[in-house]
Amino acid sequence: MAPDSQELRRLRVGFDARWYNDSGVGAYVKGILSAMTQLEDQLELVLYEDARNPVPLPECSNVRRIAVAAKKYSFAEQVELARRCREDRLDVLHCPFYIVPLSASCPVVVTLHDLIPFLFPIYSKTKQMVVRAGYRLAVRKAAHIVADTDNTARDIQTILHVSSNKISTVHLAASGVYQPKAEPGELELLQQKYGISQPYVLLASARNWRTKNLETALRALKAAREMGAKFQTVVYGSPEGINACGINGSASSLEMKSTGYVARDELALLYRHARVFLFPSLYEGFGLPMLEAMACGCAVVASNCGALAEVAGSGAQLFAPDNVRGMSDAVCELLRDAARREHWREAALRRSADFSWMKAARETSRVYHQTHKSSLFNRVTGKS
Repeated sequence: MAPDSQELRRLRVGFDARWYNDSGVGAYVKGILSAMTQLEDQLELVLYEDARNPVPLPECSNVRRIAVAAKKYSFAEQVELARRCREDRLDVLHCPFYIVPLSASCPVVVTLHDLIPFLFPIYSKTKQMVVRAGYRLAVRKAAHIVADTDNTARDIQTILHVSSNKISTVHLAASGVYQPKAEPGELELLQQKYGISQPYVLLASARNWRTKNLETALRALKAAREMGAKFQTVVYGSPEGINACGINGSASSLEMKSTGYVARDELALLYRHARVFLFPSLYEGFGLPMLEAMACGCAVVASNCGALAEVAGSGAQLFAPDNVRGMSDAVCELLRDAARREHWREAALRRSADFSWMKAARETSRVYHQTHKSSLFNRVTGKS
């Protein structure tokens, strides 16, 4: 889905930026919009925002901001966004999450980041049914679907029965804050603020903890301890995930430090100085934490589930999600052998360089233009 660049004309694209926050979807919104502001010859962006939480972007001639009063997941948002599509005379509306205005007057592009609600019981039965219905409505309304990875695209085809012609893969990227160069005083900051000192192994906790496989991570680290490895265990993110593991005595035996949520610049600091980032998730639509760690030059040990193998390429060591021995051996080797650690650091940096938000923005712009072109053709020919 890549028309000749000479065919591209400037389109007016609405973007539902209300989903900007500290989640993975929020990182996507910030990353893709920051890059799209540089496509002034291709796009005129109309951002629909929560006035209390605007997307931090530089002043750009191709960006217009409009505050939306309606709350997310409400009937009012359906009415307000549909009205905005008409009044703002949009060529295309992009929804970066599965919530779409069903009566939008222009073609809708929706990004689906994963199909976790169809694969794991992460909500109550009632909420799970509602969320799944939302996904089904979204793909029915969407003129085109953007998937973060080929793996997610295949899931959309298989689970939601969507034709491959209606789906484009656009890989995400790590923010520019995630880079390998350390500033003076970073280790002192970690020690003073969190009691962290090298060597340490880094884990990610999350509210959506059921898919993160943290129990296996802890078992692998306990096995590494039993093999004589010495390290702190540092966990960032929601305490809900790590607490759900019932860690009890593990906290002291693994010298565990929990930072809770941290700002992105501090998260980059944690990645840069970790000996290993251990990420044995059962499923990822993309695996942004893994890519962020790799972009910081951190050696990564991860599972081979979901899209992780696709994103990691040859830049990380991958294991089956229940392979405790394999993960623990890899962790031990990286802790003990500086040369192996440097090998995987360099491999991580090489692979992470394959992803950029500018590339994602250009590919998404092509999706907009092809979707608009198809809509015009269907209108002229009378096709639905």
